[in-house]
Amino acid sequence: MGREQQLAEALVGLADSLADDIDPVVLVERLARNCVDITGADAVGIMVVSGRGDLRTLAVTEVDAEALEFFQLQADEGPCLESFREGRRIDVSDLEHSGDRWPQVAPFAVRCGYHSLHALPLRVHRQTVGAVNLLLRRPGGLPPLDLELSQALADVTAVALVNWRPERLRPADVSNRVQAALAAKATVDMATGMLAEAGELSLADARAALRGYADGHRGRLVDTARALVQRALPPDAVLATAAEPETEPETEPET
Repeated sequence: MGREQQLAEALVGLADSLADDIDPVVLVERLARNCVDITGADAVGIMVVSGRGDLRTLAVTEVDAEALEFFQLQADEGPCLESFREGRRIDVSDLEHSGDRWPQVAPFAVRCGYHSLHALPLRVHRQTVGAVNLLLRRPGGLPPLDLELSQALADVTAVALVNWRPERLRPADVSNRVQAALAAKATVDMATGMLAEAGELSLADARAALRGYADGHRGRLVDTARALVQRALPPDAVLATAAEPETEPETEPET
């Protein structure tokens, strides 16, 4: 698939997300995947601000990226936090030589296998609500065009993120909408854990089962997760659907 087609499909997918029935968890994960597919970044992590003013991880594309995002929060330093606090893009072409700037995070990022990164502000209505980390396993970073495309995708996503409830968006609603998205992520994580325990699955397989059930019933991932957590949907029902073999289409017998 060509790059132009990838970008077009990404924009169409994000535009569809502006509908009232948007699933905020799926939306942010879609942004992360789009950034990887379009820019060639090796991994992406996305954080958003909580009601307490600190950042929380909302989406990651690989385990090492999740570890780095969590370490930044624990150390209270790093490009992602700096991008959020200053509301601007942070470019790091060589993490091995960034120890003076981030004495804890830079060496940890290198140990995770990342050698350059870009942190982009996630913003809406001139308000920064989070940050996007583009991580690379090679030094040098990404070309300017890739960064501009990533920022554009992030801006569209942020608008959709705060527009995911049916009621009309008001400027004062931005923070509440972001908190609702964090709550949705927590619900999905809890439901994933329930499925993993009930079915003796890995978290990845449990998440796939949850998503498969939601897609198969044309429902939102967060609504399916909420039904599980509230015991309105038994785990066995989701696991049974995931275990069903795919059926081959029937063919006419040869005559």
